Formats: sequence, structure tokens, C-alpha cells
Amino acid sequence: MIRYILSRLLIAVLLLWGLVTLSFALVSLLPGDPAVALLGEYATPADVARINAELGLDKPFVERYFDYLFRTLRGDLGTSFFTGSSVSEELWTRLPNTLVYLVPGLLLALVIGLGLGAMAAYRAGRFADRSFTVVVSILMAMPEFVLALLLLFIFYQQLQIAPAPLGMLSATDITPPKVTGWLPVDAVLAGQWGTLGSIFNRAGLLILTLGLFFAAPFGKTVRTGLLQILNSPQIEFAKACGLRPSQVFRYALTDVRGALMTYMVLLFAAALSGAAIVESVFSWPGVGGWSLDGVLKGDVPVIQGFVLVMGATSLLGYVILDALITLLDPRTRAIAAPSRRMREAAPAPVVAVAS
Repeated sequence: MIRYILSRLLIAVLLLWGLVTLSFALVSLLPGDPAVALLGEYATPADVARINAELGLDKPFVERYFDYLFRTLRGDLGTSFFTGSSVSEELWTRLPNTLVYLVPGLLLALVIGLGLGAMAAYRAGRFADRSFTVVVSILMAMPEFVLALLLLFIFYQQLQIAPAPLGMLSATDITPPKVTGWLPVDAVLAGQWGTLGSIFNRAGLLILTLGLFFAAPFGKTVRTGLLQILNSPQIEFAKACGLRPSQVFRYALTDVRGALMTYMVLLFAAALSGAAIVESVFSWPGVGGWSLDGVLKGDVPVIQGFVLVMGATSLLGYVILDALITLLDPRTRAIAAPSRRMREAAPAPVVAVAS
């Protein structure tokens, strides 16, 4: 078992190295000169050459790659070409702002999707199932930013019960003293519970947007997986043994948990990488809007840092998921670490003896 987990960690390290290489190569080979983007179209060749020398862009490609690789190993993702701020510090400050709404939003999607998907599978072919299919089809056909604008129109414009989409704090909120750089944590450390409540109040529509948007595909996956298991021979055998329908359904949920955990990690990666547009709608100071601004400006260190951190976060999620499934699923555990009895029961290899 330990050997299996170590092998997975080794694969993750190799994939992370590939991600670093790919992010550097793709961004470095993009058309355009960052120095021209920084100085403007009327910059003189001498100014462009000076900026390229200051930023290290005049070095050979291989030398720049190894500089970037060794800096990344030290945790240094460079500095922004436009603001001069550290990319690592910006990510460290802004990523928690994204997680403030992303984690509750995915938990809401889990509750809604699991509940409605299980109900639709339990009442397959009935009115509840058909209604679920219609609602899921509508939500899956709607882009995330369109859903965000629709919720803003309903709750802010029409009902006027949601705050204006103008960031994490209003003009009347007191910004807590900077201790960790994470606004919700600093508010807790300072005892500013009103500020903390204001942050989550202003994140409410963001949480609802993510919850509804990702509940649709998750619920559809739950329904499809449960229907396959409920129609399987083992479930038919359980019914024939006289088990109650609630017990049978609980066993079916247990059997589908591996697929649901995998899909939740996929949704987390999708939500994290797709946060740019929805954060722009709500003027939210998260990592998504910051990276989108870097892409529009051609800020190479920002783009590279965002791609690397998002990829590494997703990769870490997959490694943890793999370990959890191996621990929870006896079939996977048997493959990862075959028992001594299984090894002894394996047939001996046949050796051909030359006559």
C-alpha cells in the first residue's frame, strides 16, 4: 500500500515538472513582445531593448527556462511586469478570496446534486425524474456568467435583497489589520465579526451561482450512476433477499461513491480554472479576475504563475483522491497491494525446457 502511494507521488512529481515546462514553453512562445506591451506601441527600439534586458527576456530560451525552473523550486514565481509585485504574494493573498465562495459553492452543489439526483434515480420515469431532467438541461445549457447575471437581476435589481456586486467589502466596512493577508482570517483574528459577515453576505450570490451551476452536472452524474447500479444483478439479488428499498438504495449510494468523489475533484478543478469571468461579474478580488487582467495585459509571470498554481492544485486533488479511493474501495486496495494469500495462489510460471 505504501509502495503504491509512493509510486503515485513520484508520478505526481513528474507531472508537476511537465506542467512547469509546459507553462513556461506555451507562454514564452506566444507571439508579441512583453516589452512593447509594457511600454506601448510608440516605444523606441532602444527602450524595448532596455526593458528586455531588465526583465531577462534577452537571454536564450534554455537559460530562461532553467532560471524559471530553479526559481519555481524556491517558491519564487517572479514579479509582475506591470505592477512590480511578487506573483507568489499576489497568489497567496488572492487565492483565499476565491476559496471563500468556491468551497461553499461546491458544497452546495454537492448537497443539491446528490439530493435531487438520488431522488430522480429513485423515482425514475416519474414526474420528479422528468422535472429534474428539464431543470438540469436548462442549467447545463446556460453559461456560468449568464446564470450570475440572471441571479443579480433577480436578487439585486428586482427583489433588492442582495448587496451590490462591488467586491468583498462595502465602503462602510472596516478593513481588518493585515496579519495573514487573508481577509476573512484577518477579520476573525481582529474580532471584526461584522466585517466577516459582510464578506460572506457579499459572497452569497457567488456561492449560489456556483452551487446551481455545478449541481446540474453533478446531479446528472448521480442519477446516471445510481440507475446503472440499481439495475445491476447484485441489487436485484439484494431485493430478492427481502431487503427494504431504503437499505438497497443505501447500498447503491455506497457503490457509487468512488465515481462521485472523482467527479467532485473534476468540478473543483473546473471551478478554480473558470473563476475569472464570474469574478469579473461580481468585481471580486480573487485569483480569477487577477489572472484575466494579466492575460489581457500580456503579463507573462502572472500567466505562468496562475497556470502553474492551478495545475498543481488540481494535481494535488487527484493524488489525494487516488489515495482515498484506494483506502475506501477494497477492489482498488487489492490491486494496489495484493495480499500474501493472493500471491501464493497465483499459478507458477511455466518454464519450457529444451530437449
